[in-house]
Amino acid sequence: METTDKPDWQFDVKYKQKLETEEAKLIIEGAETAFNDSIETSVRILERTTSLLQLVAGVLVGLVAYAIGDWEKTASFDAILVTAIAGITYYFLLGIFFIYPNIRPMEYVLPGTQPKKVINDTVFDLPKDNRLKLLYITRITNLQAGITENRAKNDKRWKIYKQSLNLLFYSPIVLIVVYLISRRYFL
Repeated sequence: METTDKPDWQFDVKYKQKLETEEAKLIIEGAETAFNDSIETSVRILERTTSLLQLVAGVLVGLVAYAIGDWEKTASFDAILVTAIAGITYYFLLGIFFIYPNIRPMEYVLPGTQPKKVINDTVFDLPKDNRLKLLYITRITNLQAGITENRAKNDKRWKIYKQSLNLLFYSPIVLIVVYLISRRYFL
């Protein structure tokens, strides 16, 4: 697993000396669970955001069809047509600026360490027990870096999802306000 930035957490030297092989295995097992959860969370965010996009796309199609049909029938602006056009604009902007960017591919940290980082003289000049411990420590450190980076990306994506959900939830209020205002001008 490779990150572009320097890891924000380092394995403390005092723990390196005390760490036993079985303890390292247990730590790695828990870290792998947390790491896998960060990847699974990204999938859940994508699924939920895709559902929002489908809902917004359906509303847009309905509003566009209504606006075209109303215009074809009356060829004049009235409060309902203005509200439909405002709704089209609102949902289009919601989709373009909030929902769509949240479903675009995002690069997540993947598990593993490049062999070139651990197959070298520094590692293999160590005694066997120390070498194994160093490999475990490297794995633990890399997992922590991946967990941290992936969770930061997920937190950002959850925030965008929640904003999208709020904007969708309050959209009827926005459309009612637009209707009430436009009714004064297009009676």
